[in-house]
Amino acid sequence: MNKLTAFFLLLLRLAIGWHFAAEGYHKLKGYWEGPTETVVGKSKPFSSAGYFREGTGPLAKYIRKEIGDPDEEALALLTPKAAESPNLPLHARTPPLLAQEWGDYVRRFGDYYGFNEEQRKKAEEALVKVEDSVVRWLTSKEVTDKNYKATTQEGRLPAPVRVDEYKQKLQELSEPKYSHLLSIGPDAEATRLHNVKAEVVRLRVGLLNDLDEYTQALRKELEAIATPEQKKAAEGKGHPPQPQPPAEANEKQKWIDLATMYGLTALGMCLIVGLFTRLACLLAAGFLLMTYLCMPPFPWLPAPPNNEGYYLFVNKNVIEMLALLALATTASGRWLGLDALLHWMLFGSRRRSAASET
Repeated sequence: MNKLTAFFLLLLRLAIGWHFAAEGYHKLKGYWEGPTETVVGKSKPFSSAGYFREGTGPLAKYIRKEIGDPDEEALALLTPKAAESPNLPLHARTPPLLAQEWGDYVRRFGDYYGFNEEQRKKAEEALVKVEDSVVRWLTSKEVTDKNYKATTQEGRLPAPVRVDEYKQKLQELSEPKYSHLLSIGPDAEATRLHNVKAEVVRLRVGLLNDLDEYTQALRKELEAIATPEQKKAAEGKGHPPQPQPPAEANEKQKWIDLATMYGLTALGMCLIVGLFTRLACLLAAGFLLMTYLCMPPFPWLPAPPNNEGYYLFVNKNVIEMLALLALATTASGRWLGLDALLHWMLFGSRRRSAASET
């Protein structure tokens, strides 16, 4: 191998390492800082849920099984209980998953600020108030002031109408005429599949964004209960609690996110400093293969959200993966990196001993 080839291979390793390390550190920084207010709105910590849950590739079914299907969870949050009697209060019809999430949030919020009994009672009253509002929104087919003030045509429709349309689109996706597209390739229905999938995502995101307004209303109600003294005393406890999914699903998602953030950072640093270079290349290539199989650019599958350009079977992840596999066949860590020191420590002394014996 000539020196120029080795030089560019080293540059390639450093560039990929920098890409991984910078991406991992950026995600970790957001995780450490927690939700922050920015000029464009509220910035949330990194979560891989959006990527993996929208996956349409071979690994998508397994990933959704582990962290939950987004459409099933959305419907669970948007489907109120049936009215068992005319006198049943509205808040008693709150979707069970939403009631569990909000109830846990109120409890953690009270623990964080050290609410007394009276404050906890007020917090429960605030919860009931917001639950009444959200059930009214989910069940009323009348156009309200909220609908008139909506910025999109979709938002001007009553929530039950939008939820029914959402269910209808999901039913279309589950029809047999779409399922074969995943195995035999594109046909006349491929374009329609793209459109229906996009409609499902649009409807789900729009409904959940509107639902989040009620969550934020609950947060404001709770913040108004906390006294200035309690808020000041809680400053050293870290970030205030945020609404989150049920513990089991949230724990799985947490471990996936932590593995992603720390894994990207560690692999990137290993590539930069040339430590365990071949192993780092293989692990990084494996990570890229996993992301590819979760959302491959197959022409008969919906295009990934926020896609840059047009890809047909081969995308940037595949190219970077192949580059890493090529680097794994070289000893670039010994050309420039800590692998050279390790190799000298492990094998250099043996060679010197063998030479002295002869």
